[in-house]
Amino acid sequence: MYNVIHGEIWSQDFTQLDNLIRDFQSCVRFCYNRFHKQNLKFNEVRNLAKEKYNTLNTRQISDATLQGQALQTRHKDNKVIFGGRKNWEDYKSNNITKEQWKQTRDNQIYARGDATKTGNPNLRIMEDQLRVTIGNRKFANYKLFIPDKFKQQLNHLIESGIAYNVRLTRKDTQQYKVAIDYKTEPTYQLITFENGAIGVDTNPDRIAIANISKDGNLIETKSFINNRILYGSRDKRNYDLGCLVNQVINYAKKHNKGIVFENLKFKKDFKPCERKWNRKKSNFVWKRFVELLERKCIQHGIEYKKVNPAFTSIIGKYKYQKRYKTTIHESAAFVIGRRGLGFNEKLSFYSCPKSRVRSKVLRTLAGKYQNQRLHSWRLWKTLDGNIKATLTAFQLSLHNLKELCANICDESESLSGEVFLSELIVGSNSFNSIQADEGLPCKV
Repeated sequence: MYNVIHGEIWSQDFTQLDNLIRDFQSCVRFCYNRFHKQNLKFNEVRNLAKEKYNTLNTRQISDATLQGQALQTRHKDNKVIFGGRKNWEDYKSNNITKEQWKQTRDNQIYARGDATKTGNPNLRIMEDQLRVTIGNRKFANYKLFIPDKFKQQLNHLIESGIAYNVRLTRKDTQQYKVAIDYKTEPTYQLITFENGAIGVDTNPDRIAIANISKDGNLIETKSFINNRILYGSRDKRNYDLGCLVNQVINYAKKHNKGIVFENLKFKKDFKPCERKWNRKKSNFVWKRFVELLERKCIQHGIEYKKVNPAFTSIIGKYKYQKRYKTTIHESAAFVIGRRGLGFNEKLSFYSCPKSRVRSKVLRTLAGKYQNQRLHSWRLWKTLDGNIKATLTAFQLSLHNLKELCANICDESESLSGEVFLSELIVGSNSFNSIQADEGLPCKV
């Protein structure tokens, strides 16, 4: 598992570092072209780079060769534009100058670590300084700033003597971003599903969780709402997502339970004529949240499971939302947690007999799936698609119809069609004939 420490370096004069990065990026492009055009082997490319770039030491040339090889492997026959296509188009259109284009293209350097040489020989951390190797045995020191939340982690890293990799990325003329990453052994798993599970439902504007006992019963639900993950900048959204993940992790550690979350497929299937929803879905970084939650579970020794999210919202809405008086997202989190614990959700509807719900749904499917064994998800899908007709056949009395209408009308998620009480009342007038068909006593 890799851990990352973020920081910055400051200086009034980055001339030496800028020249080093320019040569390093030129070497990366040279190596990439040798792999891509001439199909040479690693040692052959590295030897050619040594002859061409005498301002770089042997290890810097090896790092550049590795980056060029990785680019060729990742993109293969695709065209690579160093610095980005958009910046290249802006340069061709004279929207940016040639100097700006070069600064965008040559803006970072990467150095691998080495445990035998005090962590990293070319970009070495020395107390509050970052020592950069410029050429052969020449160095430049820059003031290093590390946020307080990373200082203890950095001190432990330096004391351990393990290898760490460093990447410098230009922020402006006087600042560079610093990313320090290093590999550690995974934490021994301490928190399991022995006491139950924490179900997590992800949404564009909130994270809903459900605390579930080991026998599948609901203990409590919570929602962590943060609207800035919808409208904030990329860095702000990433920060807020990290805070949300920490809240989920801390809650799981407090209750000593594993975490179950959705195995999401990251397809942006936008809805026509719904600009507000499409903007929300486009801005929410689903993949970022799931990957960060998974990584934090590993880091803190929390057992986790990823489950198929199919029909979790539908099941939660019809079966659990009114029973436990929760939001639809918290009900979905409850279903997700139960699914992770191995519980199957049989077809039912709140306040209605299970046998009659199943009978009605099977009657709807009889023509298409005659004498076939159906998965419960197929039954849930049919119930959701035929909710008006199903509700009309469920109840007779007026007060029950009012209760049912209130149960399914929810502001957080609308049904496929609005259910009007008048329609249900009209449908109930013909219910005597339905009861007669089913062999049930008719009410007078």
